[in-house]
Amino acid sequence: MPKLSKSDIFAKVSQNEARRRKEVALAELREMEVAKLRGELVARDAVSDAVTKAFGMVKAAVLRIPDKSARHVMAAGTPKEARDILLADCEGALKGAHDELAKFAG
Repeated sequence: MPKLSKSDIFAKVSQNEARRRKEVALAELREMEVAKLRGELVARDAVSDAVTKAFGMVKAAVLRIPDKSARHVMAAGTPKEARDILLADCEGALKGAHDELAKFAG
C-alpha cells in the first residue's frame, strides 16, 4: 500500500469529520422533529408571541385597576377592606395572564 502524503491524510480526516458532523446534524434534526410531533418542542416565535400577549394583558389589566378600584377603595370602611379590594383586582389581572399562557401550553 502506498504511503499517504500529509495532505492526503488531512483530506481523509476532513472528509471523515464532515461525514460524522453531517450524521450528527441529521440525527439532531430527526430528534427535534420527533419532539415537535410529541408536542415537546415549540417554535421560538410562538413562545415569544404568547409571552408578549400575556404581558400585554397584565399591563392592560394593571393599568385598569385604579379606575376599577378607586370608588370601592374610597368606600371601604377599613384599610383591610381597601387592601382586599386591591388584592382581588391584582389577582384578577394575574389570572388573565395565567389563563392565556395555559391556553398556549395546552
